Amino acid sequence: MKLRRALTPALAAALAVPALVTTAGPAVSTSCKAPTGILRTNPVKTMSLPGGASVRIWDTGNRKHDVDEVRLVAIRIPAGTLIPRAATSSSLSRPATPKAQARNIPRAVVVVNGGVFDPSGPSIPKRSQLLHGSVRKGKAATDQGIALYEGSRTAEWTLHGMSGTASAPGKGSVSVGAVNWQSLAGSRSVTEYTRAWGSARHPAGSRTVVVKSGRVTKVITGKRAGSRRPHTGEAWLTAGGGEGLSWLRSLHPGDAVSVDTHLTGVLPFVDGRPGIGRPDSLIGVSAGLVRGGVNWAGCGSRDETLRPRSGMAWLPNGDLLVAAVAGRPTAYLGGATAHQWGEYLKQLGGVNAVNFDGGTSVTLLVRTRVGGPLIRLDRSGKSFQRAVPDSLTFLAP
Repeated sequence: MKLRRALTPALAAALAVPALVTTAGPAVSTSCKAPTGILRTNPVKTMSLPGGASVRIWDTGNRKHDVDEVRLVAIRIPAGTLIPRAATSSSLSRPATPKAQARNIPRAVVVVNGGVFDPSGPSIPKRSQLLHGSVRKGKAATDQGIALYEGSRTAEWTLHGMSGTASAPGKGSVSVGAVNWQSLAGSRSVTEYTRAWGSARHPAGSRTVVVKSGRVTKVITGKRAGSRRPHTGEAWLTAGGGEGLSWLRSLHPGDAVSVDTHLTGVLPFVDGRPGIGRPDSLIGVSAGLVRGGVNWAGCGSRDETLRPRSGMAWLPNGDLLVAAVAGRPTAYLGGATAHQWGEYLKQLGGVNAVNFDGGTSVTLLVRTRVGGPLIRLDRSGKSFQRAVPDSLTFLAP
């Protein structure tokens, strides 16, 4: 599949992310900090990885001012070589470091932190997750993420949403508007919670119906009781009101209930915008940074902060680029602005690029041999690693 190099106005608007993109078009401002010339210098280190990937590292070394120091790592993955796979922690509300998430995946030779999350709460990822072909977290509204296809060894940017239905013979059906989401779906839908949510309490309506093995096993009343963690194999269906709550009130223990959820969407950067198909896994990401060779990052005060950043870019020949930038290697100072990060990814050859979670979440690890130790490249191996909801890994065949 060939990557699209131009965007229609409608698609550009659909991909807009307020924190990084203006509504009128790419930000062009004299206030934007220009990228440094680090990529015009020779890499300080190169190495090869199992499966054909290659690493280049640029580093300014010590500078008089810590904030002027830059370390940039770029890993090129030839098309069709390494196998992409999402790595997660044991539950949505219990994050883990990328190193911990990939520890039991010995063939993972590239590991990078994934999507954004809310660190003030139970650290639930803000966007969707798909594992082993099943929706772990999703909602009906349009979302954005990276769909991973192990058979074709491809990773694609996607705009997607969740489609779901809960049905009971003689009782009709209702849409499932969200699965393991941080808020309840609208009044015309029910929301499903599973054990994957974790031990943190989740949102709940006044009535929750517990389904296991296709049958209602229990009806729970009260929001607090309905916010507990489901047992293994259970689906807890709840609603805040409206049609969803009315449908739940019609159910009783012993009633047969079927619940079906799946993702639908398109791959905007692939010629013809094909459907999402059946990815093996998916992680949500924060923003489309470079689209059709254009840097859409803004230059507002928040975006102009120098901070560590990570992301992935697609090269014209279909190769992938996983990259990270940081400041002083042993402290969380400096890195790149959002606009600079977009420019670096373009300079590295990216036609399209997406941004992963930044700041203290940024972690880029490799194995130089299958089954070997995970080595951190964006910073010192002794540097602090933040626990995150998910990571993107690439496995040697």
